[in-house]
Amino acid sequence: MTFLAAAALFLTVASLLVVGGVIFALFIFLPLFLLALVGIVTGTKDRTVKQHDPPMSPSSWRNGS
Repeated sequence: MTFLAAAALFLTVASLLVVGGVIFALFIFLPLFLLALVGIVTGTKDRTVKQHDPPMSPSSWRNGS
């Protein structure tokens, strides 16, 4: 997936240098790059810290604890 994103970004920049390549860059290669980038970001592992749920007792407010 990273190769696809790099290739799409390269083709976007390269097609901007060609006369008439702006159409390809805006409608084909740039959306392809953005889709590949979203695929890379969503494919990464979740590195958030998991919260531990404290044991909940429905009557704890009555017991004063």
